[in-house]
Amino acid sequence: MGRFKNLEIQGLLIDNFGKTLIDGINNAIKTSDLTEEEAFKKIAPKFKKLISDYEENISSLYVDHHKFKLDSFLKTHLRNQQKIAKTHQASFVGFILYINGCYNVYEKIIEKLKRKKVDSTLNMTVALYGLVIRRADEILNQLLSGYIDGAMIIWRSLYENAITLLVLALENNNELADKYFQHSVRNSKRKILSYQKNYKDLKFKALPKSTERNLQNEIDKMNTRYGKDFLDNEYGWADNLFPGKQKANFMLLEERAEMNRFRPYYILSCEHVHSNFNGFKHFMEGNKIILPWLVTPEFELDAFIDPMQFTVSILHEINDYILYEFSIEDEYNVNVLLMRKVFEKQQQTFDKPKRRRANS
Repeated sequence: MGRFKNLEIQGLLIDNFGKTLIDGINNAIKTSDLTEEEAFKKIAPKFKKLISDYEENISSLYVDHHKFKLDSFLKTHLRNQQKIAKTHQASFVGFILYINGCYNVYEKIIEKLKRKKVDSTLNMTVALYGLVIRRADEILNQLLSGYIDGAMIIWRSLYENAITLLVLALENNNELADKYFQHSVRNSKRKILSYQKNYKDLKFKALPKSTERNLQNEIDKMNTRYGKDFLDNEYGWADNLFPGKQKANFMLLEERAEMNRFRPYYILSCEHVHSNFNGFKHFMEGNKIILPWLVTPEFELDAFIDPMQFTVSILHEINDYILYEFSIEDEYNVNVLLMRKVFEKQQQTFDKPKRRRANS
């Protein structure tokens, strides 16, 4: 079937597919009044349909009577998570403590905001803070499952949102925060145009004509208010931060927030997002890709260090702003001290073990 006959695998999905068919035909012949020759002559004109019906029936049988047990799967999954967490208990406890500390702060902030009217900058930075905490929790769950690359993929999103949050906080400019919100119409346009181009192939319904019309009205408003360059650039909302012909980009925002020391890990994380060979580096020994590693969770501490420490480090940078903005004066110093101690305690749990795979 494929290019290499010697690599074809019998029973790739269905065990004894051919044998079951042949046994079924032989049994039918034995129980009939026909000779073998007579039976095959009778079957021959209908053989293609017979095969098609057999394929339909056996595939339905496998789907309807599978042996997968969700409870068993969940027990195994939880057992693996417990093994990882308990093996590196101190590191995970510190990591979860820091994330939970951020979550508790966030819960109290949004409770307070229910009764207060605040400006665009605070509204947007608080929303971004919640999103960054969500990403941190997602990273935690990836790490508990032993998926380091999955954690790094999510870390990229955490970091990009963190940079936006810090830029908005440092600039403290409501017009800039409004621009960030309004600039979202750029991606809305891309999504709608892509959907309208492909909905038939996806067997979806077309969007109402009013959707495109309303979107175009918003785009026209943005072009009139800020000029066409505003929506041409992915970071057009921040163009005015960089005078002259220089258009805003992520690297410039990163530098403006004085976070460019994290760029090496950001670049490394991007390798797991985009399709390129460097995404395999994590699964190689020398010049060879170790294929079983691609579907094997990590268990050794050294694999968890970077995702944990870079996640907590970014949260710690953001908390400098959040704690200043929302602490009462008498509690600010102790709030900062507490989060710093949790941060330091978590960082101290790391040693320098030699990199080793669970199955090596």
